[in-house]
Amino acid sequence: MIGYLDTAAFVPLLIEEPTSAACRRFWNDADVVVSSKMLYVETAAALALACRMGRMTQSQHRRARRRLDEMWREVDVVEVDDQLITLAADLAYRLSLRGYDAVHCASAAQLADDTVVAASGDQRLLAAWSRLGLATYDTGPA
Repeated sequence: MIGYLDTAAFVPLLIEEPTSAACRRFWNDADVVVSSKMLYVETAAALALACRMGRMTQSQHRRARRRLDEMWREVDVVEVDDQLITLAADLAYRLSLRGYDAVHCASAAQLADDTVVAASGDQRLLAAWSRLGLATYDTGPA
């Protein structure tokens, strides 16, 4: 299986959250892990926010950033090019997606492989992927 992760499915691999176990299962079950290049900055921003909000200490933040860098080396990256941005802009309109979600939607859709399973806890993004014919994995709490 090619596992595509959005930020909602990736951050719980670095910070303990209610969805962490489901995200770890998905990560471990995937033969290949793929995501948009934007995942890195989105994840770094989420970690910084968690630190500012007091969900983690400075020390925990540094460890989470190091872990992000380690895990990032295992991700096959979908580049954000003009073609992907054009598709994402169209999907944002057609499927009522926010900007970054539209980029994740387009990134997974462009893989065009029957073994792709796209993971997120975001119901709108999961519904968009389903409308495009992609298999999905809901990391959200049951």
